[in-house]
Amino acid sequence: MTDSEQIKRAWDLMDSIGVAMLVTRRGEDMHGRPMSALVRAGERRIYFLAHRRSASDQEIAENPSVFLGFSDASSKYVSVCGRAALHEDKGLVQKLWNAGAQAYFPDGPESPDVVVIGVEPATAEYWDGPAGPIGMVKIAFAAATGQTPDMGDNAKLAI
Repeated sequence: MTDSEQIKRAWDLMDSIGVAMLVTRRGEDMHGRPMSALVRAGERRIYFLAHRRSASDQEIAENPSVFLGFSDASSKYVSVCGRAALHEDKGLVQKLWNAGAQAYFPDGPESPDVVVIGVEPATAEYWDGPAGPIGMVKIAFAAATGQTPDMGDNAKLAI
């Protein structure tokens, strides 16, 4: 697979998984929370709609380096390191608005409580392996034969 195909695969996996664990720094500690990811590969950005004055906003203002962990229920994972920025642009909020956001912001996209967290990824790594019974069979076969199982594609990328 070429570098551009691997980069596209990483973006496609993030988009299909759709939820990321957004991890920020809280002083010396780390703080993570699951958030609905609005993946925009063409913009090289991952967006989140967030509450103004939330812990994530304060933590990003103090240290914009973030980690995003994407994982689905099978064996597809993406880890991303990047820099986050807060955006109060209501045009951007409107562009990103979706039905799920309405549950968290009942006053709609014009609510003064909604802001956008935009993440510009620097690096990513993905694992895209077989799920369910196929993955289990590969693990069992490898264990029985003393081999390492082939668990699919893995790539470390500068994106």
